[in-house]
Amino acid sequence: MKKFFNKFKNNKGNSLAEFAVTAAMMATLATTAAPAFSGVADAAKEKQTFANMDRIAGMINQYYSNKSASVGTSDAAEGRGRIPGQQNFEVQLGSYSTLDEVVADLTAPLGGEAPYNKWNSGEGSKWISVFGTSTVDPNYLGGVLDHQTGDDDGNTYYQYDEMLSMLSEEEGIISSPFGEGHYIYVVIPGGVKYYVDETTGNTGTVTCNGCGPIVVIADAYDPAAYHKIQSFQ
Repeated sequence: MKKFFNKFKNNKGNSLAEFAVTAAMMATLATTAAPAFSGVADAAKEKQTFANMDRIAGMINQYYSNKSASVGTSDAAEGRGRIPGQQNFEVQLGSYSTLDEVVADLTAPLGGEAPYNKWNSGEGSKWISVFGTSTVDPNYLGGVLDHQTGDDDGNTYYQYDEMLSMLSEEEGIISSPFGEGHYIYVVIPGGVKYYVDETTGNTGTVTCNGCGPIVVIADAYDPAAYHKIQSFQ
């Protein structure tokens, strides 16, 4: 058995174990079944995919930081942080509007399996590709999409344009060690803060202009087992 969230980090990389809403969720969604490994090779793949997701999270963190800088301090500065693919920090990427919805798809019910525990489980259309669907074997795409957006000047671009801009042509995209795997993500909009009702234990939200988005990165090979959550709140 393993903790549902392998790591829950803020944008500085510090543990968010004290994040109350996560603690509340984990009270009822404490563990999920770990995948069965056939040997050392599969264990090495697990370690590698988490390392890859850490690297992607680091790229997103740097991008957010660059955008957060005061306008005029650099070409990338926008005065408010955002995630690659977002037009602004309040834009949702993917089909989840709350963290609870993501948790529901990545958590196994008692005696059952998590809804999104394999690339072809049927939940892929709720997620977008980190590096673009054109970089994924179509046999293993599983419904994952690209997201088209634009800037204030009317220019159109996709989420992968901003992701790929952080990689050199020589190094190429970050690939999953699993043959059917590839990296996907969703963004829960900022502008909202999660809280826990101390009486009922239920989670809720309040408007919070200073709160950034929450990003969930996963390996489509088995998103329920292989995912990272990164909070900019």
